[in-house]
Amino acid sequence: MSDWRNLPEGVELRYLIAERAGWHMRKIWVGSRDVEYDFIVYDNDDRMIYQREITAEDLQEEEKTIHEVWLSAMEDEDTPRWDDNLEDALWLIDRTPYQSWQTDRQFQAWVGAKQYSAQGETEPLALMRAWLAWAEEHLKS
Repeated sequence: MSDWRNLPEGVELRYLIAERAGWHMRKIWVGSRDVEYDFIVYDNDDRMIYQREITAEDLQEEEKTIHEVWLSAMEDEDTPRWDDNLEDALWLIDRTPYQSWQTDRQFQAWVGAKQYSAQGETEPLALMRAWLAWAEEHLKS
């Protein structure tokens, strides 16, 4: 995977944002029918966001399955589109100071302080890249 500073809009970037924002996954044993586990993605307020039933076959490549579940959760229509929706981006930033502006074909932004700056083709993308720079130092996992 490439560096988040250069990732385009999409599920991979949303996955990194979600993890940094405190989203998490739980593996819950089911053990009935062909289902071994439920993999459930929760947001930072511990609300269930996405669930997938996991079979024994899925567990043969568990790390790959975990990553696929995360990406599917980020594609879900109820998942915020922080990276391409300005309203969702500003909701995530919340009360953190920020500034964004456009220069030529790029948007520039900083979040938290000017040293946490980034750019992107869209305003939400620039804001989320800047937010990730800020969050890397301020929201330790």
